[in-house]
Amino acid sequence: MANQLLEQGILPEDFYNSSFSDMQQALNAKSRKDRIQDPYELARRVMSEGG
Repeated sequence: MANQLLEQGILPEDFYNSSFSDMQQALNAKSRKDRIQDPYELARRVMSEGG
């Protein structure tokens, strides 16, 4: 597991200074190309979902 984290650019001090849930959230995050880049599109989606 330590080697996987290092390969993904997560240093030991970052690992030990964060919680397990923080690590899981980071590992499960969408890749940059799959994220919404347009802030207006993000706002529109939030508003259309009942926000």
